[in-house]
Amino acid sequence: MCCPATEYLKYIEIKPNGAILVGRKIVIDGHAKRPVRVITHVHADHVIELDKSIRECREIVATEITLDLLEALNYVDSRLLPLFRAKKRPLNYHECSSYNDEEVCSVPVDHIPGAMQVSVEMKDKKIRIGYTGDFKLTHKTEIMGDLDVLIIEATYGHPLYRRPYKNSINSLLVEFVNEGLSKYKRVYIYAYHGKIQEVMLTLREQGILAPYIVPGKVYRAVKLLEEKYGFNVGNYYKDVEIQRVKNSGDGVIVFKHFNSAKYRKLDGSALHIVLTGRA
Repeated sequence: MCCPATEYLKYIEIKPNGAILVGRKIVIDGHAKRPVRVITHVHADHVIELDKSIRECREIVATEITLDLLEALNYVDSRLLPLFRAKKRPLNYHECSSYNDEEVCSVPVDHIPGAMQVSVEMKDKKIRIGYTGDFKLTHKTEIMGDLDVLIIEATYGHPLYRRPYKNSINSLLVEFVNEGLSKYKRVYIYAYHGKIQEVMLTLREQGILAPYIVPGKVYRAVKLLEEKYGFNVGNYYKDVEIQRVKNSGDGVIVFKHFNSAKYRKLDGSALHIVLTGRA
């Protein structure tokens, strides 16, 4: 520790729009007029005002998967694609990018495909600041050490979100899905982008082989993850192809965006599962 707490806080600010300002040049998961915009993952509340950042920041920093998913999920305005592609700066885990006396490093985290934590070192001040983004505290999440300040996603700061079932959540989900397929032959799962892909992978890993029906942009994102990054999902179709697979003997799992959950029909013909993204 080199300084009193008040000295550290001079280099951290959290704006009303959720943007986290670190050091003199970096803004994370929100927009501000700074040279470098960092995006930890593709959940909508972490890509706020991306179009402004594309116009006003010099670089857009994220993992390569996240940068690709931003395009596949239409988070980038088509008119800004050339500028976005010119400004994007992919960081692999444990890779760093320097901006004069400030260095941004990508740190592994367990969340959704492409998610990362961030550490920022102000070399002239000998101050190191970490930000977790969203995370699950598993062996895949690297604990950042040697920090002067750690900024933790706000969800995890309230006792309400302590989860005694966190180690069994995947097995509970699989149990619900299997029960729904057996009883109704159709299961609807509502989740945010990124969480959808995570759940698709989890169900496959747990041996559920029923076909997936997904919206067009999710189809593009999953196809990207399979073809470019080696993820193994398989047996998935665009929602316009639902008639093609509706009579599958294994049943069908239909993925929809979280915001569609309020329109679901609870008529006893299917099982509906709504995922908040907080588990």
